[in-house]
Parts: sequence; structure tokens; C-alpha cells
Amino acid sequence: MLPLLLLTEASVAQSPESLRLPDVIGMAQLRSPAYLRSRTTYENNYWQYRNFKAGMLPQLTAFGTIPNLNRSIERITLPDGSDAFVDRSLITSAANLSLSQNVPWTGGRFSFFSSLQRIDLLGNNTSSSFLGTPFSISYFQDNIFYNRFRWERKTEPLRYEEASRGFVEELEEIAIEASRLYFELLLAENNQQLALINLANTDTLFRISEGRYQLGKIAENDLLQIELSFLNARNRVAETSLDMELRRQDLKRYLNLPNSQQIVLEVPDKVRFFTVEPAKALDYARKNRRAVLEFRRRRLEAEQMIAQSRGDNGVQLGVNANFGVTQRGTTLGSVYVNPQDQQTLALTMSIPLINWGVTRSRIRMAEANRELVEVNVQQEEINFEQEILLQVMRFNMLKDQLVVAAKADTIAQKRFDVTKERYLIGKISITDLNLAVQEKDLARQAYINMLRTYWQSYYLLRRLTLYDFDKGQEIGVKEVRF
Repeated sequence: MLPLLLLTEASVAQSPESLRLPDVIGMAQLRSPAYLRSRTTYENNYWQYRNFKAGMLPQLTAFGTIPNLNRSIERITLPDGSDAFVDRSLITSAANLSLSQNVPWTGGRFSFFSSLQRIDLLGNNTSSSFLGTPFSISYFQDNIFYNRFRWERKTEPLRYEEASRGFVEELEEIAIEASRLYFELLLAENNQQLALINLANTDTLFRISEGRYQLGKIAENDLLQIELSFLNARNRVAETSLDMELRRQDLKRYLNLPNSQQIVLEVPDKVRFFTVEPAKALDYARKNRRAVLEFRRRRLEAEQMIAQSRGDNGVQLGVNANFGVTQRGTTLGSVYVNPQDQQTLALTMSIPLINWGVTRSRIRMAEANRELVEVNVQQEEINFEQEILLQVMRFNMLKDQLVVAAKADTIAQKRFDVTKERYLIGKISITDLNLAVQEKDLARQAYINMLRTYWQSYYLLRRLTLYDFDKGQEIGVKEVRF
């Protein structure tokens, strides 16, 4: 397998450009619309995982109100219990600092809080007062029987690793599609080349046949037949030219090349044959494929649904605890002198007494879903292994088929050359010559098609295993900068 050549803008601008199969694949994996879509999807998953990891780290937040002016007439309740409308004119200010941390081992949340508030009364009786909370530590957990963080720490890394391997598989899908477009254009170029050669040959044969007819060496029927072949060859050139241009435009669009860029493809006939061992291919697939991680994640998510159903629908216990110190005063310094303790502790409980089997039914639904997931995953694992083993068998058989196709192409070309010479000296009929032309063209097309089958089978094997058997190395995520 030839190494990939990643073309720069300067090299693409050259005209005409001769491209090899690795060149086209390298370009498609860097600039095709399919690559841009895959890259965007991978980027979204990357930032989603970064957001999850950041949520597990301490969060420091500063917030406040500086100042809040209030001049109004408001209804208030007086000490004797009556209500009255009074004028209010004051400025309030507040500064707060909060440090919080999720606790993945329990599912709760610790937080540290410090605040300072100030009230300035305006008007005839101006005064200032302060309320300070130097520190306050609290812990909150709404349900001690279900820990969401415990499950997310298992599933989120798997989800991100799935995205990473999925991105590599999509790059290999791009290689398969690029090779398909490459060989479609290559086959179209080959058909046009054959059409031009056949046109030149039939033109020469027609002129020679005209002379031989004038001398009475061939019948008029033979002359008409060679003339008909000449006319058909002209039509074939026009048809193949149009088809080649359409295939060329398809490849250019996929590679994001300008329409003015002229490209010529090389036949990838330098193949280094090797045999793939089914057991090794299966081992690499189990190690590298996204599907293996997906199977594990789906099983975990099914278990998570059961744990959540049991935690949310049975007896629920919550805890909310706080300890800190606070003080008030008329000066800033006084709020930090002899602060008073403040504590809160609340245990909440929820016990379903009569719910007509709702709790049990939800748990049974989650358990049934787990059984369904397990059945589906087991079947998909079997299909996963069978697909790889069958592809390995197909690939290993293509070596002999490609060798036969190459030899048939060579023999058909030699047979045509011999048949053409024999026709020119009058040893065979035009029917035998046309048959040799058809066999030559079909053999060449069969060889190009076999090359396409071989290379696409090779890239499909890469995608199924994420392993390059030619280079003997795993296919990992290429460096992507966001």
C-alpha cells in the first residue's frame, strides 16, 4: 500500500494534476464535505465530554449587587400586626463568593459560601448596617439511594471514546467512497481511451478495406461491416467522453476541487499482496471498533435505568446540612468580631404508601428493558463477528482473482494484436477481428473492476478493524484542533 500524500493548495492548483489513489483518499479525508460533517460531529462530542469533566471539578463563582437603590412607598407589617404604607429610601449592596464541588462517591454536592451585605438608609435618619457570613459549609443530596454521578463516570468516558473511534471509522468510510469515485472515473477514462484506440483502428481498417474492396479482395458486405464498426466507434467516443466528464465532476465535488482543475488518474496496479488471519482481524476489531464500546455502554445504561427506578420510586431519603458563622454590626469590622454559629440539618423522607403498583411496574419495565438490550446486543455481537470473518474471507480470495484478471488482460491484448495483423494480410474475417476487439475491451474493463473490488475490499477491512494490515499498525484518531 502506497503512503498517503496530503496535497497542499499549491499542488492542487497545478494543471493538469496526476493523482494516485492514496492522493485522492488523503484529500478526501481532509477537505471533503463528508469530512467536515464528521469533524463537526466529533467536535460536538469532544466539547460535551469536556463539559462533563469540568462539571466534576470545583466551581468558583463570585456574584453581587453593587448597588441597589430603592426609593418607594411600600406596604409593610408593623410590630403590632397592622399594615401601613411607608416611605422607603435605601441602598443595598451585596458581595458573595461561592465554591462548590460535586461528590461523585455519594451523589451529593458540597459548597463553601462567604458573603457580605450592607444597607444604607437615606433621608433624615441616615445609617449603615452590615451582615457578614465569613464562611458557611453545606452539603446537599436529594436522594441517597441513587447516585447519578457514579453512573455518568462510567458512561460518559465510553460515550466520548465511542465518538473518537466513530470519527476514525467515518474517515475510513470516506476512503471507501473516495475509492469508489476514483475507480468510476478511472473506468470512464479507460473506456474513453479504448474508444479512441478502437476509433483509430477502425478508421485505419476502413481505409485499408476500401482499397481491398476496389481490388476485389473482399466482399461489399465486409466493407459495410467495417464501415458500420467505424461509425459505432465514433459514437462510442462521444458517449465515453460525456460519461468521463460526469465522473470527473463527481470526484471534483467530493474533493472540493475547482471545476477548472484538470486531473488525470493513475491505475493503482502496484499491489503488495498479503493474507489476513481471521482471528487477528477479529481481535483488532474487538479492540478498536466503536461498536464494542457501544455494546458495553448500552448494558451500563440499562443497569442505570434499573438503579434509577429503584432509587426514585421506592423509599427516598435526602439530606441538607449546613454549618457556618455570621454576625451583624454597624461597621464593617464588627461583623467579624465574635461571630455567631449557624447550623441547619434537615433529613427528608418520602415513602410510597399506596400507589397501586406504580413503583413495581416501573422497576419491572426497567428490568424488561435490560433483558431486551441484552438480547439485542448479543445478536449484534454475533453479526459483528460474522461480518468481519466474511470480509476477511472475501479479501483473501481477491488475490488470485486479481492475478487472473491481470493475466487475462495481457492475453486479450496480445490476441487482438495478432488478430489485427492476420486481418491485414487477409487471413481472417472481419467478424473474428470484431470478436477480438470486444474481448480485449471486456478484459481491460474486468481488470479495472477487479482492481476496484480489491482496493475497496481493503479499505472496508480497514474500517471493520481499524487496523492497517499493510503497514502493520492501528488506525487512530488524527490530530484535530478545535
